[in-house]
Amino acid sequence: MTIAIIGSGRMGQGLAKRLAAAGETVTLTGRDPDKVAALAADIPGTIGAGPIADAGSADVVFLAVPYAQATEAVAQAGSLTGKVLVDITNPIGPDFTLAVGMTTSGAEEIQKSAPQARVVKAFNTIFSDVLAVQLSEPDVPPQVLYAGDHEFANQKVDALISAIGFAPLFAGPLRNARLLEPIGLMTIQLGMALGHGRRIVPRFVEY
Repeated sequence: MTIAIIGSGRMGQGLAKRLAAAGETVTLTGRDPDKVAALAADIPGTIGAGPIADAGSADVVFLAVPYAQATEAVAQAGSLTGKVLVDITNPIGPDFTLAVGMTTSGAEEIQKSAPQARVVKAFNTIFSDVLAVQLSEPDVPPQVLYAGDHEFANQKVDALISAIGFAPLFAGPLRNARLLEPIGLMTIQLGMALGHGRRIVPRFVEY
């Protein structure tokens, strides 16, 4: 399985490092190929770099750009027919409000812009700092919520979450991104506005 990451910011780099460390073949892409190539060169594992147009050749594509840039990035990626498109964005508006919701979601709007792709919402409740955490045996792994309409795509994302040492939790169909995105926004509020730091993660447990 090949993986492309659109976006070379903190989340894109964090995912690239974690996935490459898990033995996946990764291509980091972005608008500045030279910058992306320099970043990829510092990441151990099987990892390449290229323009966003290269992303469509991968089996799984992570969309790791700000939500406002998502539609443009999807258009630049070329044909995503049949591809698993993992949307990690949060549609944040002014003053950390929710820019999209609750009758639709950012993920559903991205699905509209790439109707032949299999969109899965995931990783939007995870800070990049959490991706850098080195887990040991007694640690409780961070939980990653994901939602999607396609069983095949859901299974791929579930397997990738497990491969990087995190705990996947299926959150239902893609329309439930309308609920996941507010959770992502609340996580940002807790971590950044309320002082809990960038290593905080929401987790659902059964008692």
